[in-house]
Amino acid sequence: MKNDDYNLDTIEIDGYEDALNQNVDVEELDTATPYLCVVDIDKSDSMDEYEYNGVMSDCLKNFQSAILGSKQADEMLTAKITFGSSVDIGGFVKPEDFDCSYTTSGMTALNDSIIAGRKLIVDYMDQIRDNGGTPRGCLVILSDGWNNCSKASDADARRAIEDLRKREVAVAFIAFGEDAKGIAQSLGVKPENVKDYSKDEHGLREALNMVSKSAISASKRASAGLGGGDTGFFDV
Repeated sequence: MKNDDYNLDTIEIDGYEDALNQNVDVEELDTATPYLCVVDIDKSDSMDEYEYNGVMSDCLKNFQSAILGSKQADEMLTAKITFGSSVDIGGFVKPEDFDCSYTTSGMTALNDSIIAGRKLIVDYMDQIRDNGGTPRGCLVILSDGWNNCSKASDADARRAIEDLRKREVAVAFIAFGEDAKGIAQSLGVKPENVKDYSKDEHGLREALNMVSKSAISASKRASAGLGGGDTGFFDV
């Protein structure tokens, strides 16, 4: 992995082809300046309190409703990735088709999910550019703990985040509880793009509300020609 020919695209991602099949055809997009929002959510056993009574699902529905209720709805595409012992990847869809389901199981393949998120964004952006568009986007990670079962290394995850930043894709991190505080820093996420919330229902609702507001605001800036970038994602 240290040779010059190695790159992140050589890392195998299970289920990636299925995600590509879900992507909205770029020729059917409603705008030439779409904003791609990927939420990358921890579904390991330690997050099971968010599965009970449908709390996470309810919060994701609120996230979806906020986007649909905004003036940016036609400018945005959403994708959901969840990671436990394995990574489940959803393709880019219109906000009304966003999958709000959530179940927990297994360990924490955080690194693999970041690799998957990077590839999903980069490949789709390339398609949009080839079709004459100017995409922008973000990868927002939500987790309560450290990676413990990925094929990809910590260095791979850091390189994936750095690559997204170079492409002016915002990378943000929502950390739940004490164990998660050091993760974002270790991965190279900019301090201003990190938010720490209590690991309870109130914290989760606050977090998803902030993600929706921030993504809508970033989309608005991008469609106004003000660029995207990786600075101040949560400045709304």
